[in-house]
Amino acid sequence: MTRPRVAVLGPPHSFTHIAAVLFFGQDAEYLAQRSIPAVFEAVESNQADYGVAPVENSVEGPVGATLDELARTMLHIYAALEMRIRLVLARSGPGAPARVYSHPHGLAEARAALSRLLPGYEAVPAASTAEAAEAAARSGGYCVCSRAAAEAQGLEIVAEGVERGFNYTRFLVLAWRDQAERGERTSIIAAMPDRPGALYHWLRPFAERSIDLKMIYSRPVPSRPWHYNFYVDIAGTRLDPRVAEALEEAAERSLFLHILGSYPVHRLEEGRAGGGRRA
Repeated sequence: MTRPRVAVLGPPHSFTHIAAVLFFGQDAEYLAQRSIPAVFEAVESNQADYGVAPVENSVEGPVGATLDELARTMLHIYAALEMRIRLVLARSGPGAPARVYSHPHGLAEARAALSRLLPGYEAVPAASTAEAAEAAARSGGYCVCSRAAAEAQGLEIVAEGVERGFNYTRFLVLAWRDQAERGERTSIIAAMPDRPGALYHWLRPFAERSIDLKMIYSRPVPSRPWHYNFYVDIAGTRLDPRVAEALEEAAERSLFLHILGSYPVHRLEEGRAGGGRRA
């Protein structure tokens, strides 16, 4: 089996990188990207075989940049990875300035703990939690990141579990194909006519066939003010006749409907390395 090339958001020890390693294993070649669009572009240009990007956090909600890229790409969702996120507060050393680096989602998830531990702190957004750890080590200060990222930079861990409650992030594995034959979830993007009851009318084919909707979000269309795309996850694979019929009927009620893919969902445990690509 050839060694897969995997584009991931952030350097080693970012949560996306950790999730990718748990899924693909240590032997894959990981290509660090500084932005979510760059992850998509790496796969689209065939620099990478797969891409991994966060799509939703159980506390902070959807990742807008990933949803926007899904709306324009021809890539498919190959798999979804769900991982619990455990955040630590680390510092460069005693006397470090109350300047806290982290990804915006990390800063939001740790807001209550930071207000208690570092009243009046300055929040500094970073491209990833791993880059936040690098910035704290380089410039002095604090960061909210993974334990692995803090240890890799030689930072002192001040507090653990600074996230709010049970915090999970769902990541998407992107590729030129999905895994419909193993699909337990199907993702679609659709737009509805701008008239009363359009969404209700659109949802009926799924309700009539008892198909469970796992997620639904609306997202503004950048080129059309006050128009929205709907991102929907449903239980089941597009190969299931019930799902296929519902999708066909929903498409007839849509301005457009694009199937992103049918795929398996993997629940990951940080600290347990993956056994290689699940194909």
